[in-house]
Amino acid sequence: MDALRIGPLVLPWGPLILVLGYTVAVFVAGAAQRKGQGHAEPALLPLLVLALVAARAVFVAQHLANYPTMLSMLDIRDRGFTPVAGWAAAVLGVAFWAWRRPTLRRSLPMSAATGAAVILAAGALLQAVQPPRPPLPQLSLQRLGGEAGNAPEGAALALARPGGEVALRSLEGKPLVLNLWATWCPPCRRELPTLVQAARQEHNVRIVLVNEGESAQRVADFLRREKLAPSEVLLDPDSRLLSYYQSPGLPTTLFIAADGKVQRMHIGELSAATLQQGIAELGGN
Repeated sequence: MDALRIGPLVLPWGPLILVLGYTVAVFVAGAAQRKGQGHAEPALLPLLVLALVAARAVFVAQHLANYPTMLSMLDIRDRGFTPVAGWAAAVLGVAFWAWRRPTLRRSLPMSAATGAAVILAAGALLQAVQPPRPPLPQLSLQRLGGEAGNAPEGAALALARPGGEVALRSLEGKPLVLNLWATWCPPCRRELPTLVQAARQEHNVRIVLVNEGESAQRVADFLRREKLAPSEVLLDPDSRLLSYYQSPGLPTTLFIAADGKVQRMHIGELSAATLQQGIAELGGN
C-alpha cells in the first residue's frame, strides 16, 4: 500500500512517517530534560520545518520552469521534495543550534537522531512489506470516441461511440505513464490539463488516461465541457485497474518501464514538476 485509507480519506505514508519520527523525537527530548540534559523540544519543530523548506526549495529550484507562480511553488500537494537537501539542512541546523546552546549539546543531537532513525527505519520497513507491483495485466479496455481522441482542441469528444479495444500488454515496448482518474475527483480534474499538455510533447514516453468507473458519454461530455482533447483515453467502467494495482484512491499515476513493470506509483495529485520527474526517471526528456 502506497497510502493509508481511512474511510474516504487517503493519507500518503510520507507525512505520517514524519509525524511518527517527530513524536518519538519529542518523547526522547522530554526524557533527556527530566535527566537534566537541557530542554531540546522547542528546537525540534523549527528543525523539521527547516528540513521541509530546504527539501521543497531545492526541488522547486530543480524544476523552476514548471512553477510559474509563487503560489504553485508553495502548493505542496504534489509532494515534490528533494530528501537529501532536507536531511542536510536538518544536520546543519542541529549542529548550529547545539553550538549556540551548550546545554543542548547532548539532548538535541540525541533526540533529533532518534527521530531521524525512526523515519528511516519506518520508510525502509514500508518498502520491505510492499507487495511487488504486478506488470501490465492481460486486459483490454475500450478506447474513447474512435478518432475523436486525436482531434484538435475543442473537437466534439461527446461522440462517445466505441473506439475499439486496446490490449494493455500492447502498450509495452515504450515507457508509459498510466493515469487513473474520474470526472468526480477534484484532484483528478486539476491535474488533467497538465497530463494532456505533457502528452502532446515529444519526450519518448506515452501518456494514457484511464477513466475509472464511468460511462463513455459522461467522460466525453466532461472533456468537451472542459475543452480538453487528450490523445488517448481508455475506459475502465468496472475499475479493474484500480483493483489490480490495489490503489487506495484516485488519482493514481503509474510510471511503467518499457518492459511493463511499474517503476513508481504516485497516489494523489501531480504537478507539472512531479510529472516531469517521473518521466525523467523512466528515461524520457
